[in-house]
Amino acid sequence: MTDRLKNKVAIVTGAASGIGAASARLFASEGASVALADRDHEKMDEIVREINDAGGTAIGIGTDVGNEASIQRMVEQTVEEFGKLHIMYANAGISGRFDLETVNAEDFDKVMHVNLRGPFLCSKYAVPKIADSGGGSVIFTASELALVGSPGASVYSASKAGLIGMARGLALDFADANIRFNCICPGAVDTPMLWGEEKGERDAIEADISSRMPLGRVGKPEEIARSALYLASDDSSFVTGHALVVDGGWTVR
Repeated sequence: MTDRLKNKVAIVTGAASGIGAASARLFASEGASVALADRDHEKMDEIVREINDAGGTAIGIGTDVGNEASIQRMVEQTVEEFGKLHIMYANAGISGRFDLETVNAEDFDKVMHVNLRGPFLCSKYAVPKIADSGGGSVIFTASELALVGSPGASVYSASKAGLIGMARGLALDFADANIRFNCICPGAVDTPMLWGEEKGERDAIEADISSRMPLGRVGKPEEIARSALYLASDDSSFVTGHALVVDGGWTVR
C-alpha cells in the first residue's frame, strides 16, 4: 500500500463484481474511504466486509444506476457517512448485442439508460460534492468498442462512445473547479459481463479471444482497477478529457 488515495472518499458503482469490485478493493487499500454501490446487496456486502476486515474503510449502498432517485441517494448517503467526496467511478453498465433488423426501441433505450444516462446522473449529483471538497476525479468505464466496431455491438458501442464525448465536454465545463473527467476503455476482461449467458462455452470463447489478442490473453479486473487508480489519484493530475485504452492491444491490430 502506498496511500495514493489517503484521506480521499470514493464511490464505485457496479462494485459487487468484476472491475468495480477490484477497484473498490484497490482504492481502499490505497487509503480511500469507499462507498460500494450495486444492486446485488449480498455480493456487495461480502466485499464491504472483506475490505473492512483487511483494515480498510468501506460501506455498501444498494443502488440502481438506472434510477435517478437511487443515484441521488447514493451520493447523499456517501457524504453523510464520510463528510466529503473526491472520486466518482461510474463503472456500472450492461452489455447487449442486437441485430438492427430485430432490435427494438426498448432494447436501445435500456442500454442507453444504464450505460450513458446512469454515468451522466452520477456526474450530476457527484460534481457539486466533489467541488465542495476542493476537486477530484470522475471516471467512466467506456470500452474498446467505443473506438472500434464489432458485429452486433452497434447499440452498446454507441452508449460507450457517448461516454467519451461526455467526458470531454465535462472536462472543459469543470476544469476551473479542479474536477477531471476521464474514461477507461477496457478490452476483453475476465468478468461476468464478458461471459454472459455463454458460461458453458467459456473455455472455447476465451481461447478464441486470446488467439486474436496481441498479448495472447484476456485481461484481469485488477489490471483495469490499476488504471482507475491512476485516474483517481494525483498521479494523473494533468490528465483530463482522456480515453485510456487498456485492451491488450486489441485496437491496434
